[in-house]
Amino acid sequence: MELQTARYPIVLKKGDDERHFSLRHGAPLQILDRECEWFMPIFDCRKAECGLCLVRITEGQEHMNAPLFIEEQTLRAMKAAPNERLACQTRVMGPMTVEIIARNSETQDPE
Repeated sequence: MELQTARYPIVLKKGDDERHFSLRHGAPLQILDRECEWFMPIFDCRKAECGLCLVRITEGQEHMNAPLFIEEQTLRAMKAAPNERLACQTRVMGPMTVEIIARNSETQDPE
């Protein structure tokens, strides 16, 4: 199978919810925001600046691109764990399982 046409299984998890998708080789994870309403927030930065698309790669860390400098800076500023990446910068190179990380706005109690 040629890499340009290769597709890989991607599992998205958020709490008890789990969804299965298939992405082409080299596609950014954030493309799934079109397929899954709870995957990404509505903000559309896609430049590794806002950090709203932070995800945890629980399986398949070896199947993604290395982070670029700007993403590394953002992850460092966010104090992200080694298996956390920005979906807008993460390219799929093989099967992966991705956990959606709750954002502060989703976990704060209303005043």
